[in-house]
Amino acid sequence: MSSYTPLPVELGESSSAARSDPRQGRPDSSLLSRLLVVPDPFSPPVEWHGSRDGADESSDSGIDEDEYDEKAGQRTGGRRDVEGAGEDEEEEDLGWTEGLLSGKKTKGTEARKRRLLLLALLPTSLILLSLVLFSTLSPYTSISTSSLLKSDGAHTYVGEAGKKVMSLDELRNGTFWTEKVEIEWLAEAGDGVYSQKTHSGSILLTDLNANSSRILVEGNDVRDPRGRKLDWAQFKLSADGKVVLFNTDWTKVWRHSTLSNFHLFPLTSSSPRALPLFSPSYPPKTFTAHFSPTSHHLAFVHENDLCVLPAGEWDAAEREGGEVGERAVRVTKEGSRVRMSGRPPWVYEEEIFSSDSTLYWSPSSSYLAFLSFNESDVPIYEYPVYNSNPNEVGGEEYPGKVEVPYPKAGYPNPLVSIHIFSLTHYLSLPRSSSASSLLTLTLPFTDLPAADAVITEVAWVSEEEVLVRVTDREARRERVVLWDLEGVWVEGREGEGAREVRGRVVRDVDWVKRDGGWAEASQTIVPLLSPSSSAPIPPYPPGYLDIVPSPSGYNHIAYFSPADAEEPVFLTDGEWEVDGKIERVDLQRGCVYFIAARPSTSRHLLTVPIPRSFLELESLRSGRSKMTEPKSLTEVNGEDGYHSVSVSPGGGVWLVNYEGPGVPWQKLFKADDASFSLTLTDNAALSSLDAQYQHANLVYSTLAIPTGEKRRGEDETVEVNVVEMRPPGMDESGRTHYPVLFQVYGGPNSQMVNTRWQRDFQHYLTTQHNYIVVRIDPRGTGFRGRKFRTAVRGRLGELEARDVVETARRWAAKRYVDEKRIGVWGWSYGGFLTSKIIEANSSVFSLGMAVAPVTDWRLYDSLYTERYMFTPAHNPVGYANSSVHEMDGFKHAHFALAHGSGDDNVHFQQSALLLDRMTMAEVRDFRFRMFTDSDHSISTRNAYWELMRWLESFLIEKFGEGGRPKTRTQLKTEHGAVPDPALGLGDREKEREKE
Repeated sequence: MSSYTPLPVELGESSSAARSDPRQGRPDSSLLSRLLVVPDPFSPPVEWHGSRDGADESSDSGIDEDEYDEKAGQRTGGRRDVEGAGEDEEEEDLGWTEGLLSGKKTKGTEARKRRLLLLALLPTSLILLSLVLFSTLSPYTSISTSSLLKSDGAHTYVGEAGKKVMSLDELRNGTFWTEKVEIEWLAEAGDGVYSQKTHSGSILLTDLNANSSRILVEGNDVRDPRGRKLDWAQFKLSADGKVVLFNTDWTKVWRHSTLSNFHLFPLTSSSPRALPLFSPSYPPKTFTAHFSPTSHHLAFVHENDLCVLPAGEWDAAEREGGEVGERAVRVTKEGSRVRMSGRPPWVYEEEIFSSDSTLYWSPSSSYLAFLSFNESDVPIYEYPVYNSNPNEVGGEEYPGKVEVPYPKAGYPNPLVSIHIFSLTHYLSLPRSSSASSLLTLTLPFTDLPAADAVITEVAWVSEEEVLVRVTDREARRERVVLWDLEGVWVEGREGEGAREVRGRVVRDVDWVKRDGGWAEASQTIVPLLSPSSSAPIPPYPPGYLDIVPSPSGYNHIAYFSPADAEEPVFLTDGEWEVDGKIERVDLQRGCVYFIAARPSTSRHLLTVPIPRSFLELESLRSGRSKMTEPKSLTEVNGEDGYHSVSVSPGGGVWLVNYEGPGVPWQKLFKADDASFSLTLTDNAALSSLDAQYQHANLVYSTLAIPTGEKRRGEDETVEVNVVEMRPPGMDESGRTHYPVLFQVYGGPNSQMVNTRWQRDFQHYLTTQHNYIVVRIDPRGTGFRGRKFRTAVRGRLGELEARDVVETARRWAAKRYVDEKRIGVWGWSYGGFLTSKIIEANSSVFSLGMAVAPVTDWRLYDSLYTERYMFTPAHNPVGYANSSVHEMDGFKHAHFALAHGSGDDNVHFQQSALLLDRMTMAEVRDFRFRMFTDSDHSISTRNAYWELMRWLESFLIEKFGEGGRPKTRTQLKTEHGAVPDPALGLGDREKEREKE
């Protein structure tokens, strides 16, 4: 289950990029159109407050209540209409207020009255002074608040006068879309050379070192052999710059995979035409295609078989005509519905690789490693297709169906195997068969049954050495196996083929024994290799870099030298983590570029030096020399920010994508020229437009909450990151109380609290409806170290729900919060967590909205579920407790449930089970919505925006608009006054009901 947060427009999607996105392609009638991804949310002002658990302090901060009264009086002509106040009491208040604020001169009796009144007000003035001082010293006073405006006679804060309020339609129509260009570096053309698609559909080649640009391909020139212009979606340029690969007619399959018709366009021809790889078909039959890192060999997956088109064969096809693909080597010949090579099946695509490819060229293109899969024993999950047209209402008399080999927890996984094809050996032979150039690698251990083996990474660490990362199905144990292919093939000898080669286990970690956690499914190995054939390798100790947990439990960069080293030398360390992958190794300058979550809510580009000799490496290993502190390249004056990066193959140029908290931009920088800066996109028009709107104020904090365990006799606490999205000009005084909606995800390794610029449904609720939205990253989420993450092993939903409930208790105690209107919502894992929170029946939450939730982990896929929960056979109690099974909490809360009937990821079966449980328990106060044929993104036929409107209407129906004034009884109670003893309990209830 990939981290899934529904957003109106994906951050960084320009209109041109959106058109070329295969996720939005023309679907075949047999396939559902899937995954209309939508923006990421947030914006300045952004603040970190107080102490590490400073969020808890806001109940005593903000504008002083007497200051509030004075400003309100000036705005309303002295009237202070507090709901619940008696009429006589109100008139008495008006008398003295108007006298003070009128500015009229008084004589005689009036003067004496004035002096007496001033003396009477002296204590009040002292109290006022103390409150002002307290407010000034409060750590929360830095938030800017807007002017006070009259609203139906109530004391309420609204946003800045004259500014617009965001509408849901504006989110829908792309008003707040951010432009983002994609570039592709060309290593063989020299460092700093890249290509990109222009708005007119041409391909532009830019050389930053030569300070020049030229059109490589005119969009109008890309035509098929009959002269028809190609409506192409994406392109790839070969490493030698001689061929462009275009794809057309892309059809979405699953989240990361598409089918396309591919066309090869020669740049060396005087009158080039785009030659089809195969005659175009609808639907297409070709999945992924990748050029080799040198020359222009092409590997692709056609009809689930792996094929390789050598550069020479492509050149011959260009001269002689015919289908280019017919000249390719069909490396495998077993492709079928359940057998595939070079591409992953559904569960590997979704949970391991997040990609449509499992083929890997060696650095000099001599070899091609690939994974093959056999799903013969994987059970089939079926779901109906009521209407195969993704855009128009209709449907067939008899619904169709989609069949997916889908292994649920405890059921058979796809069988996986690793193979090597030697292109060099094949090209040295007469063209008869590829069999002798193909080698199957056998895992060098017998204690792991083939049916339980999971391959999570394949990486070349030299031209002859390949590493394979293997775990068991429960991700308890991780082993890295090294194969050395030197001398395996004898060129020109077809009959002998390849001799058997045995791999060696070079790393072996039992994660359950080490820290009680799991092996991550990551692809993070980076070899110390030259980026191009024209750049020789400096004399570094041979080996590779990887991202692994340090002894303190945080993910850091480790240097394994030589390639069979069992223990690494760490290049980074500390209570922060490297995010994702190593961006680039710059051998010329001797450094590594990477993105770090330092602090955890931000992302910065950092660099650290690489040891240049065995002596330096051993000095680090022994502790004789100290680790060099990483240098931040994007952190300016200590400011937080969120960045991603693309570094050129030689490391000389960085494309920095600034993603928040301000409006995103893209700039190019040079490693050797600090004065160089080239802006690719600045989103200036968006920035100007965005300034015309009211926005939420973001308050970041770290909250210490109890874990429920003891340590050395004291209650143990854990710190969680929280961000509060406040309505524009929110009243913190306690005169107004606000509903709070918690948005949760909470899945392992995920993150919701970050500093990205976002405009989304949550932002809309804060500005349009005056709601407070709170996001929290509970235990189990990412970038806080393994101890924080792995605490949830075997008991998903327990600790996450506990952390959210405890955080909500803190918010309920804040004086500006309406403790009766606290809700929670989430999608996917967030829908599961929402359901577990409502199930907890904590009395804190009175509303929950769950979209596409998991409700029973037995029904979710094996590779994700067993990584965190073990198998059902090994952890039956954990599975039972983690399911949503107790229904009493649903009887005491308003609950909304939504799911797409065509969800291939979290099956509709999950919501059907919850509905059945609620029926048996006679739960009636809930609302349910099925979205016909929608997958996990709920986007088919206007579904996404209808879902947003539906959630909004449910929220407003149950909670009403935000920012209500508090009653006099509430105000007196909260500010220390004793409630009127004449009011009985029933009267007080009626007083509260007047709200």
